[in-house]
Amino acid sequence: MENQNQKLNQNHQIAALTKSDEKQKRKIFGGIGFKLIFISLIIIALLIGLGFIKGQLSDREYTYKNAKYQISESAGSNLYFKGPYIAIPFTRTIEEFVYRDGKQFKEKKIAEEGWHIIASDSVNIEAKLDSEARYLGIYSTPIYTGNASIYAVFDPKELIENDGISYKKDEAVLYMQLLNSSVLNNPVFKINEKDFNSDLFTIDGKIGIGTKINYDSEKLILKTNIGLRGAEQFTYGISSKQTKLNLACDWTSPGFTGFSYLPDKHEITDTGFTAQWSIPFGSDKTTQTIGFSFIEPVNLYQKLHRATKYGFLFIIVPFLVLFLFEIFAKITLHPVHYLLSGAACVLFFLILLALSEHIPFGAGYLIGAVTAGLTVSLYISSVTKRFGLGGIMMAMFTVLYSYLFFSLRSEDYALLFGAFFAFAVVAALMFLTRKIDWYNLKNKKTEN
Repeated sequence: MENQNQKLNQNHQIAALTKSDEKQKRKIFGGIGFKLIFISLIIIALLIGLGFIKGQLSDREYTYKNAKYQISESAGSNLYFKGPYIAIPFTRTIEEFVYRDGKQFKEKKIAEEGWHIIASDSVNIEAKLDSEARYLGIYSTPIYTGNASIYAVFDPKELIENDGISYKKDEAVLYMQLLNSSVLNNPVFKINEKDFNSDLFTIDGKIGIGTKINYDSEKLILKTNIGLRGAEQFTYGISSKQTKLNLACDWTSPGFTGFSYLPDKHEITDTGFTAQWSIPFGSDKTTQTIGFSFIEPVNLYQKLHRATKYGFLFIIVPFLVLFLFEIFAKITLHPVHYLLSGAACVLFFLILLALSEHIPFGAGYLIGAVTAGLTVSLYISSVTKRFGLGGIMMAMFTVLYSYLFFSLRSEDYALLFGAFFAFAVVAALMFLTRKIDWYNLKNKKTEN
């Protein structure tokens, strides 16, 4: 009986100890949990602040695009030209009966007036373009100017006047479809070795530059040089049966997609590019184009948008490092320390936006990274009185900012770098905390 009472007492003591341990674990876990909740709320607040910076970035990008549009419009915008053509005015008359004074008369009436368009049989264009940056305030965009040498041949085509159609051959116009805002000079049209001054014409509602000729159905050979200017794109519309275009420009990032034909040959170097097209069976019946676009590989605002997409890493990773300091370095940080450190990391993006609109992106990035990283590192050193921890923070920021910079410079591998970097952060955190007893974490810190 006495042994049974002892066993019962022992069981009660074990149960009491177990309950006490469970209560202690819940108390400790609750303390860590509350701190993590506070840190999570701070992260959410900082992400909201990052959202305001993204809004400011979008506003600045809109202002840039508006400035770019104004510059492009004043420079001829997306240059488009087509031809050459010969346009011959014609009239088509019909006979109809009219009655006057009780008598029937037959009269001719004009039923239609318009232009008969003849496309060249072959055209050969040699274009040489030079790019330059034009500014509106602090914003700039590239435009181009240059010269196009055009050689075109029109084989004889007899015009048959029947069905009431008559042509005004002495009022024919040989022209290129081209907006006057895209023309730099008043070109001379050399037709069968005779010079003709050019002027603006509107043919079938389309503006062109050309000259009046007397069309006599003979073979015509056109030679001319036209000074061109434009922005964003250089586009030639195919109209001849045979078309050749040789193009050279000092722009190093051309885009050839978005047109009907890719160049047969092209070469891109550090000083520009050359491209050649040869279209043996062209037609004016369908819309076919050749040319190139001005491509900016990763422009300023694309870089800034891509940078802010990784903004959460610049909040979470420093917070993880600070939390690990609390675990391994046996220090205690207040949520305010997390808040101020995170605010400095978020303000890096605002500094980067403000600086990179005035100085090269790389220089602005370096200044912003050093400012934010050094500020947080010195702050942690001062708070903890341990400069070694500040050195660790600076090393972490060096890795973090270096990763982001190389990711922004890479167009094709940014996602790959981002995925592996995020995984590396999680893996490192798992490795460093694999032996931590989270329930007894507070007790161990007290003992140490």
